[in-house]
Amino acid sequence: MSTHTYTLLRCGVLFILCCNTNINALSDIPNCVFEDTVNLTANTRFINGSYVYEDVLVPPALIGEYDYIELYGGVRKQVAPHIRGCVCRIKKCVKFCCHPRANMYQLTTDPATVVCDEELNEELRYSPYVNVTLRNGSHVLMHVLDEFVVQQGIPCHGGYMLLPHLYDEDQWELHEDGTLLRLADQTRLTRRDYCLQATELDGTYMLNPMNCPIPYEKPATLMLNTILMLISAPFLYLTILVYWLIPELWNLHTKCLICYLLSLAIGTTIIVIVNMGESDFEDAVCAVMGFVAYYFLTAVFFWLNVVCFDVWQNFRGTKGNVQHLTQQKQFMYYSLFGWGMPALMTTITIGLQYSNLSHNWKSGIGYSHCWLKTEDWSAMMYFYGPCLLLIIFNIVIFFLTIKKIYQIRNELHMMAPAKESTKKFHAQKNNIWLFFRLFIVMGIGWLFEIFGYMVGNDNDYNIFFTIGDIYNAAQGLLIFVLLVLKKKVLLLIKKRLFKKKHYKLASIKQSFSNVGSGGI
Repeated sequence: MSTHTYTLLRCGVLFILCCNTNINALSDIPNCVFEDTVNLTANTRFINGSYVYEDVLVPPALIGEYDYIELYGGVRKQVAPHIRGCVCRIKKCVKFCCHPRANMYQLTTDPATVVCDEELNEELRYSPYVNVTLRNGSHVLMHVLDEFVVQQGIPCHGGYMLLPHLYDEDQWELHEDGTLLRLADQTRLTRRDYCLQATELDGTYMLNPMNCPIPYEKPATLMLNTILMLISAPFLYLTILVYWLIPELWNLHTKCLICYLLSLAIGTTIIVIVNMGESDFEDAVCAVMGFVAYYFLTAVFFWLNVVCFDVWQNFRGTKGNVQHLTQQKQFMYYSLFGWGMPALMTTITIGLQYSNLSHNWKSGIGYSHCWLKTEDWSAMMYFYGPCLLLIIFNIVIFFLTIKKIYQIRNELHMMAPAKESTKKFHAQKNNIWLFFRLFIVMGIGWLFEIFGYMVGNDNDYNIFFTIGDIYNAAQGLLIFVLLVLKKKVLLLIKKRLFKKKHYKLASIKQSFSNVGSGGI
């Protein structure tokens, strides 16, 4: 073999070796998933190619060069080539967001972005002991920094901390293999999809996991309710318009009814807006809409209460103090109750929401929800409880009124009634049955929803919550049928429209008459 041929052969072998070396350098470590690896760039490399990471010797066979990292959900992000070692094949691992002695903070320019402080604390500010679930299901208190190798990395953008000491739905378990179980939905998160970090509350630091945003899929029933409310709300506004524009319907009952319908219409409209785009709202906007909706939906029940009380007060025939008042003063007192009580409740709710009260007893409006949180019993205290009491009061009022109806009817049968008294009795009786039907439309649906809320996530009774939601969503259409599509109201609408048409024709005739007299 000539010297020239030998040189070419030697160069070829070296070229192949170099190519193989580059291929191996940028290939994954065999039989090692990415979440089992750690970045070894800052660690010392020994002569034999091994590395030491947190007192764990990583042999050359478990070392490779990567040009990517894996984030939440398996998303790969291209980065500069770097050395990684499969340390979790040697010792069990746990994932921290930052160095165990580093703080994590939000960027002022982008609160959804969190970064780790480069300056380390001199000592741990939290207890490193965590209840770890073993493979056999038992629980052992472990020092996670001693028993596990600590991996570091923030898995996603826009993550939030699970706080089980504040919220029951934030409970979690750390398992022996380093995975984390989110108890609320029984989801098992790998080390790629979570990280632990100490969080401070009232001067105490606690170790809790960062949870990445869960893709929210709106339930089919929620979308159905939103569509029904979207259809229903215009009918509420149309009903208000009809009763507002017809003078023959304008009395104290109508004023109370319009306040009731206006509260329901505005509350329904805001809930539709919230349901259609909750994830797009900033916290401040979310809070404003939530508290405004709370005010008007609470006012619905107080005004229904006013309507029921007014009918009962007028029908019972006693000469109480209320009947000596003018309609204007009565309406003023009714407004103080119908608008004032919801305002008082809303003020108290806002004050408690931004107080030092335990989060379990806060409404959640503007913090974790644009509406009341229904996962615990706080909604019973702020909304469902007071509304249930008002519904019960209305039921009692109706029973007392019906009893009075039969009493007066029997009295009229026993004597020759005056024509005026009989006419007044029938007019009041019509009001009774009108508002009784209105209460049925309003009250039954909310009773179903309150019962559904009280049974919680019990699948056997979820049907009640669904029925109540759908029934309430369609209220506007039902109320329109009940209050507008009545023979008397339709005749008044026809009369008003005909009157305007007649007036317009008369004006046209007068114009022609004026032109004729001008001698054109």
